[in-house]
Amino acid sequence: MTQSKTKRIIALVLAVMGVVLLVLGAVNLPKREAQVGQNILEKLRIRTLLDATGEGVVESYVAIAKKEATAAAKAAGGGMSAIREAVAKAEEETRAMYSSTSTDYSAIDTAALEVAVDGYAVALKAYEDERAATEQAYIAANYEATKAALEKEREEKIAAGQDVPEEMVVSVDMSGFTATEVMTALSAKADEAYAGVGEALKGIYPVMDDSALNTLKGTIANIVYQAGDDFTSQYDRYVQAGSNAALESKTAAFIVRYADDLIYGGVALLVAALAVLFSELLIAKLGIPRVIIGLFFILLCFLSLLYDLSLSTLLSNTIVRMGMNSIMVLAMVPGIQCGIALNLGLPIGLVAGLIGGLLTIELGIPGWGGFLFAIVVGVVIAAVAGWLYAQLLNRLKGEEMGVTTYVGFSIVSLMCIAWLVLPFKSLKLRWPLGTGLRNTIGLDSTNFRHILDDLLAFNIGGFTVPTGLILFMLLMCLLVWLFSRSKTGVAMQAVGNNPRFAEATGINVDKMRVIGTMLSTMLGAVGILVYSQSYGFMQLYTAPRQMGFIAASAILIGGASTTRCKISHVLIGTFLFQGVLTLGMPVANVLVPGSTISETLRILISNGIILYALTKSGGASRG
Repeated sequence: MTQSKTKRIIALVLAVMGVVLLVLGAVNLPKREAQVGQNILEKLRIRTLLDATGEGVVESYVAIAKKEATAAAKAAGGGMSAIREAVAKAEEETRAMYSSTSTDYSAIDTAALEVAVDGYAVALKAYEDERAATEQAYIAANYEATKAALEKEREEKIAAGQDVPEEMVVSVDMSGFTATEVMTALSAKADEAYAGVGEALKGIYPVMDDSALNTLKGTIANIVYQAGDDFTSQYDRYVQAGSNAALESKTAAFIVRYADDLIYGGVALLVAALAVLFSELLIAKLGIPRVIIGLFFILLCFLSLLYDLSLSTLLSNTIVRMGMNSIMVLAMVPGIQCGIALNLGLPIGLVAGLIGGLLTIELGIPGWGGFLFAIVVGVVIAAVAGWLYAQLLNRLKGEEMGVTTYVGFSIVSLMCIAWLVLPFKSLKLRWPLGTGLRNTIGLDSTNFRHILDDLLAFNIGGFTVPTGLILFMLLMCLLVWLFSRSKTGVAMQAVGNNPRFAEATGINVDKMRVIGTMLSTMLGAVGILVYSQSYGFMQLYTAPRQMGFIAASAILIGGASTTRCKISHVLIGTFLFQGVLTLGMPVANVLVPGSTISETLRILISNGIILYALTKSGGASRG
């Protein structure tokens, strides 16, 4: 059997399995909201309720037995010791009697209880919805004042040189919240409905009294309704309580419960079938790394849905992380195009950008003025440093990868000393005691925290679109693309593709390498400022050390090689790389709670992709 025929058979089997799961899921998913789903939940809920109240009934029988034993001991003229012995014996015998007796649920008429429970569920939902809406209105009315107070406190701490948390959590004080008249009326209706449930339970368990019902009120309410309840949450809660014995067909109910997961599994199998069928074409067009990472990203999306994680929120975070990292990845483009390959000396530009940001805080320049000032200063410093860096690379042609790595690590180590001696005076920057700058510098409303993320941002469901961040990313990509189409840009790419041919046509190879290196370094300065404003902090000392490797990994995942790249490689690679990291952490935490598997994956992916690229650096481009 040929390899291609084997692939077709495997793809066909996967496709058939996928279609079966899709059909099974699609047929059963609507049943959740139909009468079938309601019947399943009704049986589970009533059984759970009977089990819970049955325990309360046992306590009632125990109380009655203890009371009768006390009366009998007193009538017999027994003292306190005899009474205690009689009570203990009665309790032991009563518990043993009912704990060893199984309840015949088929003999219980639950019709009245079902009606009462349905009414109680409606009343509880009405009250909980009103309470949630009222509390949300209270929070909205007090949110801005609370946020302003927290920001003021945060700024005062930063100005005083005190440490502040990385994220500011705005929590409105609910101590002043009071129930409205509507809430009180709905609560009274819920109590009235509970009384109906109590009467129905008394019909089933005559021994149950009002005191037992009052004790069980919270338990019964949690069984009947919880805020945000849907079919899956109720089904899981009741099954966890051991009530699935009430179902006539556990398999049919199980399929209805996991119908959405069957659909996800079906789609996943169809994707796998297509991947197997067109594997050779995908590898030829995209390259092995991008295919592997792309399929892994799709797998993480399915796993997040399977484990009921918020995929929209995770994808929103992916877009934000893509925007905040993309400019640093874009900085790799001029370096590759001019022939110095992967610019692992990117920390030179990052340090320049950080200096610009520190000067903004030192001089107290707020808002957009401070952000633009930081970019201008960072770009100027990066241009000078990039020119010197390029001169070094021109003298060591053929050894660029080793030189850039060494320079990148060296500048970080050098700046670890510089951060301790630079003459900054702002208390926001310096340690409270001693000399030197803090490791982490908090940004706030007085400088440029989230200045791009919050610009024109809007929310669609659970997906937040950071419009300003995306527009700035696209603007920078457009500028680099336009430069690559200019006369200088074309000449620079010619040098990167074939320096000997370029030199033969009259192009100044060294000059083009200098221009490409300077542009890469300058983009690094802009990139770290974009990253910092989105992250909310600037990190000094050893923080920039690995950023060059992360940027290199992302562009290589996007399909670039060490000799050719395009803007599309930047966008695709950054999205895939950040997407894997963003989705990988919560999925890994569900699969292996408390593990560091997501960080391990990040290291394996970033370094593995670079290693793969180095093994292919002498071969043909995939771009």
